[in-house]
Amino acid sequence: MDLRAHLTILTRLLTILLSAFAPMTRALAENFGKVGAVNQDATGTPPEGSAHTLVVGAGVVYKENIQTSAQGSTQILFPDQSTLNIGRNSSLVIDEYVYDPKTNHGSMLISLAKGTTRFVGGLISHNDGVVVNTPVAALGIRGGVATVVYPVSPKLAASDPNLAGCSGQMVIGHVGTLTLKNAVSQVTVRPGFAACVNGTNIPIVAPFRISDLVLANVVSTLRSAPGQNGGASTLPAAPFIASNQIGTVILNRPVHPPGADPLGYTSIFGGGSDVVRNKSQATQLKSGVAPPPYGAH
Repeated sequence: MDLRAHLTILTRLLTILLSAFAPMTRALAENFGKVGAVNQDATGTPPEGSAHTLVVGAGVVYKENIQTSAQGSTQILFPDQSTLNIGRNSSLVIDEYVYDPKTNHGSMLISLAKGTTRFVGGLISHNDGVVVNTPVAALGIRGGVATVVYPVSPKLAASDPNLAGCSGQMVIGHVGTLTLKNAVSQVTVRPGFAACVNGTNIPIVAPFRISDLVLANVVSTLRSAPGQNGGASTLPAAPFIASNQIGTVILNRPVHPPGADPLGYTSIFGGGSDVVRNKSQATQLKSGVAPPPYGAH
């Protein structure tokens, strides 16, 4: 076989290999989250990488450690339209994120080491479910919205008799089906209710109706502080804020026309006054219809 024939065979083999690799590369690229809003200080540390300051539009990869300071908060947007809001003084890792846009199936696993996070479900949570782990329990989220706090501060515990003695993880159900589980027990947390678990081998406290005061305290750790704008370079005009109640942060990728990006989300950290942001956050958090108390018919 002459040199030309060898080159022809090699070219064909390379073509086959590249054609097989290209879809995988595209699929992996879709598995990155993007920062939709951020108040400093918030940093991300990729696996085997160094910490970097998060900015709006920056990519976030799985296994990246996201940390916020006492003034920091951020919002991560994912290709399946999931949203992860991370409050002040928080640290979490996105352990796994796999999403197939052709089938709308995938998996997502988050580990919260400390702080507050609110997960708003997208296609993965509706089709397969999402898991949020803390050192004391695992929360399964199916098609819904949930807030996780770990650990519960003495101040927060003192704001509601139902939280008396709660120092571990608290889960608040907003929408969908939530299953909280540790080594010895399991409970279902319905919209409008919360549950507390203090340890891996300590039975989970029965879910209780979440109070407005507790909800307001939790929201305060997720929303922008006075003078913060979520990292938006320009704030929306007053008429827009008046008509829409909140500001927006839109992420446009070159492969999508403006406004069509699946990561184009209304940001809870965007423009508007404290009253506007509080109303937006509270509306999202309480969007589920509250069911009757546990045990009622």
